[in-house]
Amino acid sequence: MLDPSGLARYSWRWSCEVVNFDTKTQLGLADFRVRSYEAVDRYIVVVHLAWAYVEQRFDRERSSQIQTYGDIIRQHRNEHAVDWLTSVVDMAIETGDVDLVLQRFLRLDSQAT
Repeated sequence: MLDPSGLARYSWRWSCEVVNFDTKTQLGLADFRVRSYEAVDRYIVVVHLAWAYVEQRFDRERSSQIQTYGDIIRQHRNEHAVDWLTSVVDMAIETGDVDLVLQRFLRLDSQAT
C-alpha cells in the first residue's frame, strides 16, 4: 500500500523535476558551457531569477489565454518586440535619418551603412 506521506514527497519532488526540465529546455541551462566555476554559479543564479519571474508572472496572469509557462515567455518576448519596434519608429519619425536609426538599433558599424 502506498504511504500518503510518500505520495506528498513524490509530488513535491515532481514539481522540482518540472522546474529543472523547464530551466534546461526553456532557459538554456543545459546548453551553458564555460570553464570557470564562478561563471557557471552566476549563470545558474540568473537562470533561477528569470524562472522565478516567469512563475510569479504566470501565477498573476493565468487565464484562458495564458495556460502555460511558454505562454508567459512568448508574451514577454512580444512585449519587448513591441517596445523595440515602437522605439525604432519613433526615432525614425523624429530624426528622419534611416542610417542613424539602423546604427542605433542594429548596432551596425558606421562603415556598413
